Amino acid sequence: MSSITVESSDSVWRVTLTRADKRNALTSEMINGLHAALDEAEAADASVLVLTAEGSLFCAGADIAGYRDAADDPAALRLFTDSARWLCTRLTQSPVVIVAAVNGTALGGGFELVLAADIVLSVESARFGLPELRLGLIPGWGGTQRLALHVGANRAKRAVLLSETFSAGELRDAGLVSAVVADAVELETVVADIVGRLATTAPLAASAAKNAITLAVDPHSGASAGFDRERELLLALFDTEDGREGVRAFVEKRAPEWAGR
Repeated sequence: MSSITVESSDSVWRVTLTRADKRNALTSEMINGLHAALDEAEAADASVLVLTAEGSLFCAGADIAGYRDAADDPAALRLFTDSARWLCTRLTQSPVVIVAAVNGTALGGGFELVLAADIVLSVESARFGLPELRLGLIPGWGGTQRLALHVGANRAKRAVLLSETFSAGELRDAGLVSAVVADAVELETVVADIVGRLATTAPLAASAAKNAITLAVDPHSGASAGFDRERELLLALFDTEDGREGVRAFVEKRAPEWAGR
């Protein structure tokens, strides 16, 4: 799987984003690779899947250059959005416990992957945000819904509308991040501890507990009207002048000129 490595040992799987030179920005190939890795982990009855990344950033989100290249192909944009959205839903629904080991900043789709994890461990320097409005777009992989569940609607609105980021400490206080550590070395120590403890639990009971708790906070588990509406709005924004301008401006490294249409 290009730009992704998959390792397994006993019932523990480790999936690493390896596109560090591109800030681990997610391409359709990488999304497909993550689906395949989850398929393999589930087929092998894995108990834990650790999702992490190489480099100083966890993930900068979707590959915006790919959005620009697909601007005249609505079907391709819809396919990519739906595949990434379904991946995040699968992470929340999977019987495998998903541990996000966040080695650096997670933005956009990268943060949406984190929001879909069961246990989040992070280095202190990481920042988290959904800055899609800067592109004339909105998050579309369930991020608006899951962020609101974790931090509350008003706090989520402020963060998304102003493209503000959260520190790892702020998200620990909000209950999303389980542990904040000094650096990548300490992160691996904490990951090993958490994975070791999870490995001693009864796997069927762990899966059942995950499922029950997920349903407590998200009764529809990624299938509610809010998730569907988020998708519809994002796809509609792709087809606006502002949506195309935002993506072009980002790729061209200039300020966007909004037309309001």
